[in-house]
Amino acid sequence: MAEYPLALYGAFSETVFGGSIAGVIDQAWDMPADQMLQIAREIGAPATGFITGIDEHGVDVRFFSTLTEYPMCGHGTMGLMTWLVERGWFVPDKGSAITTTLRTPAMTSDVEIRLREDGRPEVLLTLVPAVFEPAVLRIDELAVVLGISQEGFRDDLDMKVTITDFRSLLVPIRSVTDLETVTPDFPAITALCQRTSIDTIALFTPVVENSTMIRCREFCPAVGTPESAASGTTNRAISCYLYQAGQLGALQNGKLTLRSEQGHEMGRPSVVMSELLTRNGQAVEVRVGGLATKTIEGKFYLP
Repeated sequence: MAEYPLALYGAFSETVFGGSIAGVIDQAWDMPADQMLQIAREIGAPATGFITGIDEHGVDVRFFSTLTEYPMCGHGTMGLMTWLVERGWFVPDKGSAITTTLRTPAMTSDVEIRLREDGRPEVLLTLVPAVFEPAVLRIDELAVVLGISQEGFRDDLDMKVTITDFRSLLVPIRSVTDLETVTPDFPAITALCQRTSIDTIALFTPVVENSTMIRCREFCPAVGTPESAASGTTNRAISCYLYQAGQLGALQNGKLTLRSEQGHEMGRPSVVMSELLTRNGQAVEVRVGGLATKTIEGKFYLP
């Protein structure tokens, strides 16, 4: 019987019972993709990362939801890199940082690991800025599947679809109160996403107008998770959207840090940090990250 080290983490959370659950399967060197998907379904987390190789320069990984393989996964990276640091890989000195490489079949990204004074690793995944296209959905159609009044949508900001990594519909909402009143119809959202070739629908609103703290909800039934408690790649897209729309205020030396509260309506609060770097008025790099808290560790057994 084969044994694979297994762990579950609450990604983007400092405590248990928060964040988005990320599974980690280690030593999956020769595991076929269909078996990875089968294990991901058995674990049932929004994403499970399978470590297929590792060396002093970085780690090879494949991310799976319960339905499909992801080209990249922000919250999966948080859990996976925290697992590796805890096992002695890529450990910086306390109070300092190192950069290593995360390699998936679709792309390669830098990952910065900062060791806080309390010894916990903070992980930041480097991503290219999001690219957008106009959204073609009608507000009245979207209001029905989200269970929200049409007055809850902002009329001064357009909806857009990000086409980087995932196709996510970004929907600006007027207030935190409007966001909290959303009652999603998940079968209808799934049908809408499949019909319009959208992976997820992300709603967001500033906690305080023109501030760098936002509240976000993301609905993902079309890719296997009804609602995400924390979304790294999606918050990358939201930070780029808000910067392009002039909603983030002044930058300091071409840099701005946006914090996104997510998962509150699910009872799994999280905070996703996005560091936006700009040059000549254009976003050139985004780093998304935070902490991950281990909740379960053991082994996965295969005959």
